[in-house]
Amino acid sequence: MDTAGGAVSELAIPNSLLGLTTECYGEAGVVVTVSGEIDLSTRDELAEHLNTALDAVSPTQPLIVDLSEVTFLGSAGLALLLDTQDVAVRRGVLLRVVATQRAVRRPVEAVGLADALPLHATVEEAIADVPVPRSGNELVGLPLQVDSAIL
Repeated sequence: MDTAGGAVSELAIPNSLLGLTTECYGEAGVVVTVSGEIDLSTRDELAEHLNTALDAVSPTQPLIVDLSEVTFLGSAGLALLLDTQDVAVRRGVLLRVVATQRAVRRPVEAVGLADALPLHATVEEAIADVPVPRSGNELVGLPLQVDSAIL
């Protein structure tokens, strides 16, 4: 009870930091929309959802993972996307990822996955397979060489 003699209400605590929806666009594919944070604590929930979506697509349809509402993408999420892509390739399904925000683009580019996981600006562009143009500021996995004459 609070000091005024009334009952203290309990705050609802969300079960997950992740929002997930799946929509079928017929021959255009299946779209899984993800919102929130993708990290070790949400990886298994997302993995289960992506596996179910993979089961729903045929080899002629793409699986589109819309990450445009994701606020954090950790290493567990990157690994899951690569694992999902591997399963998709073995099944003959194209995996397409939608994201333009820094929270997703930066981790993908920083670890050199921009070519392995090309990003699309919108679901419509992913369906048409139009990747987001690269800005040229992406980090690449080249060893740093310092010219001793400059020092």
